[in-house]
Amino acid sequence: MSYAAEIIEQIEQDHRRIGRLLQAIDNGRWWSADEPGRANLETIRGAALQISESTMLIERLVGGIGTRFPRHQNALASSPAAMATPDP
Repeated sequence: MSYAAEIIEQIEQDHRRIGRLLQAIDNGRWWSADEPGRANLETIRGAALQISESTMLIERLVGGIGTRFPRHQNALASSPAAMATPDP
């Protein structure tokens, strides 16, 4: 399997895992009060933000594939601030 295919397979696996997590959360119906299942909401929020930031970065990097000018991929990949800042 090529390196690119491995990356795609990993993203697909993570997609399926997130889908299962969303089904388990069931729109928060199992959450009691402010702390679902005794989980720390800030920890959950932090993890959700990491998913969002990683998804934005991958989207930016992939957005340049097939074009002559790939949207400054190197700058984005090396800058943590770029990961947290959505495009205007």
